[in-house]
Amino acid sequence: SIGYGLMRVVNMEAMLYYSFGAYITYTIVQATGSFLFGAIAATILGALLGLVVETQLLRRVYHREMMFTMVVTFSVFLIGIGAIQFIWGLNPRPVQAPIDGMLSFAGISIPIYRVLIIAIAVIAYILIQLLINKTITGKALRAGIENRDNVVALGIDINLIFTTTFVVASAFAGLGGALNAPIIMVGPYMGFDMLLLSFITVILGGLGSIKGTAVSALILGQVISIGGMIWTPLATVAPFAVMIVVILIKPTGLFGVKGKAFGFDD
Repeated sequence: SIGYGLMRVVNMEAMLYYSFGAYITYTIVQATGSFLFGAIAATILGALLGLVVETQLLRRVYHREMMFTMVVTFSVFLIGIGAIQFIWGLNPRPVQAPIDGMLSFAGISIPIYRVLIIAIAVIAYILIQLLINKTITGKALRAGIENRDNVVALGIDINLIFTTTFVVASAFAGLGGALNAPIIMVGPYMGFDMLLLSFITVILGGLGSIKGTAVSALILGQVISIGGMIWTPLATVAPFAVMIVVILIKPTGLFGVKGKAFGFDD
């Protein structure tokens, strides 16, 4: 969502940082037993990988059409999957959750670790919104999307701002992989499943809308859970059905605005 809304690049390789984040967390937990160190390392690794990809590749394709950037970034994703297979192999790896126990609320028991993930997601959402809407960097970034030449004429290094934004997004992707590692088995193809879900989430919420992404994630989470309870295959099919219905009614998604950069309303 950040990549498209602020930089007009559909960064399909974001789930590569997610996968590497999960694997580095597994490696550090196995070596030290510390999940916190693993999560920090995953965040840093995601940021570093994003820095390399943005400076060495994406800067060369910002001006190209969306389909071209999708193919390029998906190619990076496939290369990264090959690197993961070479380093860690094909077998799935388990990661121990850092917190055990259940939290009871209104007669419902929820794993404490999942509550922690929800809290971190809320904090991440707030931080991203503050970065984009309340800082000079965020305002310069949005202005750069509208008119890059004018921003450069003001003496602002728009490339540095783009890089910073992409690195932040990549860091969050790495952290996401670390947080999800104890819930699922860490495997080389874990990024593919998340890539599909993330695409549905972003399209449903509206390309480029951080708020739309958050709202659609809540909606799809409930759809998957309730659909799986009614009939197991619905957990897979229902998100597509919801997306199709919303797109038919509002092609730009729940909060998407046609032809506008993120943060600018009609």
